[in-house]
Amino acid sequence: MSEIATKSKQGYNYTYTDVTEILAKVTSGMKKYNVSLIPSIVPQTANVSQLVSVNTKIDRQGNAKDVTTTEMLFTADMTFRWVNDDNPEEHIDVPWFITGSMSDCSQSLGAACSYGMRQFLTSYFQIAQSSDLDVDAYRSKQKEAEAAESKAIAGEIISKFDSVNKQFITDNPERAAEVKKFVSRYVKNAEYTKIKDPALAAKLLEDYTNTFINKE
Repeated sequence: MSEIATKSKQGYNYTYTDVTEILAKVTSGMKKYNVSLIPSIVPQTANVSQLVSVNTKIDRQGNAKDVTTTEMLFTADMTFRWVNDDNPEEHIDVPWFITGSMSDCSQSLGAACSYGMRQFLTSYFQIAQSSDLDVDAYRSKQKEAEAAESKAIAGEIISKFDSVNKQFITDNPERAAEVKKFVSRYVKNAEYTKIKDPALAAKLLEDYTNTFINKE
């Protein structure tokens, strides 16, 4: 899975991706392949502690004042279990860790769970999180990377084809015209080095081998 989710939510001086947007992307695939995700806190790993911090702030008159903040920190180990709904005995367990701090203990738990879920899904499925302004740029880079990868794969296949083809022509020079006509079915003027599509390169190599090599 290769997706991008926009950071459309704001809070506590941060911009972040709404977990519902991520879930919308993931659950559609879960329904399609009949898979469930079961998150659970590992027993006896949940911990709540009090955090007290003192920050110095400067007011408009330039006077320094210490401000004490008290928050409740919640931490726990978690397990995310992927289950095959057609055969529940088939499952994959992924260990995880969650943490969150808010003024209220229940809010800390909620923050830890929602943030943990968001981070798990974006990491597991490699979903990029970007601001609205960066989406087009990200997709452009993503397409460039995909094109470069395809070109590299096709290059490896064509390199193998080139070796096979040259050896065959060396052994059977009288069939050179026949070979060129055959390759021209796949690429104009039989210029196979210009093939950038891995599927086309693989098809050429397979058909060529079955037509000229395996029949020898």
